[in-house]
Order: sequence, then structure tokens, then C-alpha cells
Amino acid sequence: MTAPDTPSTSNLAIADSDAVTLTLPPLPSMVRVGRLTASSIASLTDMTIDDIDDIKIAISEMITMLIQYGDGSPVTLCFEHGDEHFYVEASTPARRLDLSGNDVALATAVLDAVADTSDVGFGEGRITIRMTKAVAGGATER
Repeated sequence: MTAPDTPSTSNLAIADSDAVTLTLPPLPSMVRVGRLTASSIASLTDMTIDDIDDIKIAISEMITMLIQYGDGSPVTLCFEHGDEHFYVEASTPARRLDLSGNDVALATAVLDAVADTSDVGFGEGRITIRMTKAVAGGATER
């Protein structure tokens, strides 16, 4: 247990009180719920429609990978946005993750294509996927 004033090192990027956390059952049909939630939160920023579409693609890959490789526990997504970036961290408990597998490589390639930064990792019995997308300031395109 950490002191209330000490931020957790694993959640530094989402320690802001404006973060939104969504917990989903590990069902493929829940990808839609994750995409809708992400696009709704992203629409609060000045992101372009294309950027929001990129986020929806990333969320699909993230949730699908977590369901496929997780241990059947719920999938947790944390969303945070600011004036310059939209950040998502998704995770679920798992026994292991082979980062060299073809499915993981494909999902990672998709994330790299649609996000400014992305990371897939396994540690302490959890798969964690992070992505960041810059807010380009294209609200006028909506």
C-alpha cells in the first residue's frame, strides 16, 4: 500500500483525477463498447475525425489482444486526455505473453501505425498496452 501523496510508478501517466477508467468483461462484443467510450472521450478534445478513427482502431487491437492472451479476467482501460495528448492504458491479468508471436507482432504493427507511441508489455502477471496520440487541433473538421 502506498501513501496517498505518493503516486504509483505503474500509473504515473494516468494519476490525474480527470482520467476515465472502464472495466469490460472479456467478451469480443465488448470491443464496441471500448471503441464508443474512447471516441466519446476523444471527441472532447480538438482531435480530427481521422485521429479519433485511429484511436478506435487502436482500442480494437488492444482489447482483442487482451481478451486473446488474458486469463479470462476483465479488461481495464484507462483514458486520459489533455490539450496536447490522448493517452490510453489497457491491461488484464495473464499467465504469460509471447511478444515474438505473429498475432502480437501484427497487433503491435497496427498500433504503431495509428498511434504516436505505443508499447506492449508483460510483467507482474499482467499484460499492459499503452498508446498516446497527439491532439492536432482539428476540431473544425467535425
